[in-house]
Amino acid sequence: MNKNFKTIMCATMAVASATSVAGFAGNISADEVANAAVEYSVPVYLKHANEDKKSMGNKAIVGNAKVIEKDGKSTIYIQVKGLSFMGMFGHLWGMNVYESGFDSSTKPAIVEKMVKDKGLDGKDRDFPSIIKIERNAQKEDSIYINVEVDAMDAIASDGARSYDKIKKGAGTQKAIIKLDYSKAKKVGEEKPSTNAQVSRIAGSNRFATAAKISESTYQSADTVVLANGRKEADALAAAPLAALNKAPILLTEANVLKTEAENEIKRLGAKNVIIAGGNGSVSPQVEAKLVAMGLKVERIAGSNRYSTSLAIAQKVREKSTNKDQAILVNGKQSADALAVSSLAVKDTTPIVLAEANNIPADTLKALDSWSLARLTVVGGTNSVSDSVKSSVKAKESVRIAGKSRYATSVAVAKVAYPEAKSLMVANGKIAADALAAGVATSNMNSPIVLVDGVNSNPELNAFVKANQIEKLILVGGQTSVSDSVVKNIYK
Repeated sequence: MNKNFKTIMCATMAVASATSVAGFAGNISADEVANAAVEYSVPVYLKHANEDKKSMGNKAIVGNAKVIEKDGKSTIYIQVKGLSFMGMFGHLWGMNVYESGFDSSTKPAIVEKMVKDKGLDGKDRDFPSIIKIERNAQKEDSIYINVEVDAMDAIASDGARSYDKIKKGAGTQKAIIKLDYSKAKKVGEEKPSTNAQVSRIAGSNRFATAAKISESTYQSADTVVLANGRKEADALAAAPLAALNKAPILLTEANVLKTEAENEIKRLGAKNVIIAGGNGSVSPQVEAKLVAMGLKVERIAGSNRYSTSLAIAQKVREKSTNKDQAILVNGKQSADALAVSSLAVKDTTPIVLAEANNIPADTLKALDSWSLARLTVVGGTNSVSDSVKSSVKAKESVRIAGKSRYATSVAVAKVAYPEAKSLMVANGKIAADALAAGVATSNMNSPIVLVDGVNSNPELNAFVKANQIEKLILVGGQTSVSDSVVKNIYK
């Protein structure tokens, strides 16, 4: 095994399956809970075996670990999902737990739950979704493991893709599960929230609101992304680009640099501006104004919203480590793109636009050239048809959708932040506020959910209740998201 292979393997531990995020309900027996001394929800991450940093495979861990302690022992449940790896979508199919350090004896972890997912050969297979680890101690902050992952084993088996030729364990690698008990919460100790802490980020208009979002998120920034505040189409794909550049999204008029944007650029001490969109969205006059302010300006644009989104997506892929995934949304139904921004920002996944029943030839050609391990389509078949979805070459294609734009936003939030305790709430019909908020979701650890400005919806109410949401951040003024939305969530 060569050095590069070892380095990559160590950095991509513990990938596992689960196209949809399943909960732990039904996997821990009632007797276990009843007789346990205590049950905790514990923050967990995967650490590199040889370096003091998180493994890239950490993204495969879903939410917190559930830990049940009894009689000086503990049982730990960790939920895992699939992860892209070198043009493949890898799955955990074995784990061994060391008694103490890497030099001690091991025993296999217990697979508590399986789910079906597409294997390396394109066929549905069962893969672990919830792993159970039994320990003879409590409050251990480090658990040493080695993992067997089909993608790693395939590479170590001379690139085999057929499971009868993949030698299980050929690419086994070591890692460390880290549990942060200082932030653990005792399950059952918290009472369901009936009212979350509510705050509002708003300015006197959409341009001021974007500046306020920036101000609440960034003390300073070298780069900002600038988009037209009235033509949201060009900037729908900009959220992951902004995240990669650690940049807020500011809004302006086409022919005049808005004072709110100019003042925020100065406050941030920015040196660079990325314009999202062509001259019709942000004019050469505005660009000249930025240059006169001493800023370096880059414009990313195409001939229309679809080619612009593709140009932005290409820039995202240049900087992102997540090169084998993409998100596809309808370019004329902005709500889906706004809703998915939290997922795209979290995983720095490029967003590309299509029509409901057609995908531009250049976009399709580019997507096919990316050798996608996973394509995520957001919205129902009225937004992106099954024929468009199936026309894109990807080892796996999944759809996230609800019965409305509002339900779809909740479905995306559940995938992006299944353990969310905070939500950003924006108007699903007024794109400007959510457009600027998308990049802030990662900093605030809060997905965006959409409302109609006055009412809530059953899917949002259920999500708030199930997750015991502690904080609601309303984006925009009363005309965008009224106070009655909060009342309707908890009524």
